[in-house]
Amino acid sequence: MNNFIFSIPTIAYFGKGQIEILGETIKTHGGSKVLLAYGGGSIKQNGIYGAILDQLHKAGLAYVELSGIQPNPRIESVEEGIATYRENGCDFILAVGGGSTLDACKAIAAGVKYEGQVHDLFVDESGISSKITAVAPLATILTMAGTGSELDMGGVITVGEDHKKKVVLHPLLNPKFSILDPEYTYTVPEYHSMAGVADILCHLMEQYFTPEGAAKVQDRMNEGVMKAVLEEAPKILADPKDYDARANIMWASSMALAGFQFVLGKPGFPFPLHGMGHELSSKYDMTHGVTLALLTPSWMRHTMSTAPEHLPVFARFARNVMDVREDDDAKAAEEGVKKLETFYSAIKMPANLREAGVKEEDLAVMAEKAVENGNLGILTSLGKDEVLQIMRMAF
Repeated sequence: MNNFIFSIPTIAYFGKGQIEILGETIKTHGGSKVLLAYGGGSIKQNGIYGAILDQLHKAGLAYVELSGIQPNPRIESVEEGIATYRENGCDFILAVGGGSTLDACKAIAAGVKYEGQVHDLFVDESGISSKITAVAPLATILTMAGTGSELDMGGVITVGEDHKKKVVLHPLLNPKFSILDPEYTYTVPEYHSMAGVADILCHLMEQYFTPEGAAKVQDRMNEGVMKAVLEEAPKILADPKDYDARANIMWASSMALAGFQFVLGKPGFPFPLHGMGHELSSKYDMTHGVTLALLTPSWMRHTMSTAPEHLPVFARFARNVMDVREDDDAKAAEEGVKKLETFYSAIKMPANLREAGVKEEDLAVMAEKAVENGNLGILTSLGKDEVLQIMRMAF
């Protein structure tokens, strides 16, 4: 096992009614005037917005609002947030929503403390945003489980006319605290709830499918979380207000990327599926988790075919997570992929890229853009040709 440093500085307040700690906890972290950021306004319909304002008023906290943060958040929202924060003399950021709002607010938190353009703050060759030296304090209230942004140090922002995905990543961007109330996810539409499930599962899988090594604790913990996701997601489809199912999915989302715990001691985490999936989101504004569900089986089969020396890890996944009972590794691995496809179908993900509205003539351009900053992958190296092969298999 390789050396690693493990730290999760974010405090998680999990469960019903945790909103009650909001105002005083913001004050504990030095906040007196809050930038309250959210997306399209669903929080005003489901009562979360009112509960937040009650807590801010009770604590005597001033606030200004930044609304309208889009899915696949754009740099323009970040720039608007930076200007609003500065012009109103804010000293704390409260992000309310799913991963898009949380990611945008991380970029805002970094941008308000940086004298240059926020574009400068995306990741560099070191793998982190090295120009970040200070950030505004940030807290989150999660309303949709999936990205894990509530308990990690990264965010993804859409930049430019070609909607290129850029990453902001730094330990200072871990939220000061996150409120995780499963009841706040009851009203999330079925499609987006299940897209979040696919996102969680992919985070777990991309940390799991690494060369066989000595990180057994991480892998066994990961298997358990993956199995929980597979078991609990159908319960949400059956009853969107199943508290325990929502709670388990929410906590799985947070745990999947908490300090990148399941890849600790392993040789890196290039997340190849995310690298490809971001291009689908950029081109078609496709929901992030859906892109991952569409690509994962094809990536698995491509890797199993081109790098058969790694079949044992896919067979282990099949047996320990998908409950496959097959002694032959190749047969077990393929059966595991088929069971995964059955699961994606059960949670109503599109069957292939064509069904999702992708045009075949766009595949080559998306494959080229996916690797413009370098090849993807860890079990195998994915250049343009390999990415195109995977996309064609998924088509």
